[in-house]
Amino acid sequence: MNKITKSLKTTVNDVTEKGIVIIGITQFDQYDSDNDRLLTGSLSKTWTESKQVHLIDHQKGMSTFVGLPIAKDPKTGIVESQLNLNKQVGIDLLADYKFSQEHGRSLQHSHGFMAVSGKYTKNDKGGRDFAEIKQFEYSTLLFGAVSNTPLHGIKSDTDVTELIETLTLKLSFGNYTDEYGKLLETKLQELKSMILEPQQHSENETDPLKGSQKQFTNANFL
Repeated sequence: MNKITKSLKTTVNDVTEKGIVIIGITQFDQYDSDNDRLLTGSLSKTWTESKQVHLIDHQKGMSTFVGLPIAKDPKTGIVESQLNLNKQVGIDLLADYKFSQEHGRSLQHSHGFMAVSGKYTKNDKGGRDFAEIKQFEYSTLLFGAVSNTPLHGIKSDTDVTELIETLTLKLSFGNYTDEYGKLLETKLQELKSMILEPQQHSENETDPLKGSQKQFTNANFL
């Protein structure tokens, strides 16, 4: 089985000045949009025997490698992740965590893993129940719905307006590199173009992202 990425509602429990973020990267025994579930205990073996890394948007490479776990609780799915504050990308990410905390929002997270042969079964809803997985990485999803789906996948004009307001706040926060600031400005312009050229958001129309809702469900940071 190929690598799988999954995202359920995640939490940011704490952010420290030393760059340690305490995050819940999954929920056990909860169905996702594919009707798959990670069962309680599915992370126990991989978190004991394997090494994971903290990435941005599941992208491989040194520019998106931002940290390492320093503590992992397989019973709760909570990771204490040390960001590398010697890298600008780590400093920018810490600024995002602080920003979200100050404004009562939460960055979203996902994780990449492979199923272990013989350790998953079909469930009553037609999905898979994973009793054990091999996890490679967990990722911060910087742009939530914007980065992981086309812009027309955002469900309503209200969502777009909220995203614009949050990105505008982020830019006024002002603690980002020029490169990262330009990226935020680009996303902001893309969102504003949706208001100028409104899309049809009718449930009666064919949804081009049907079956991919996990990509933007609970992306409540932006």
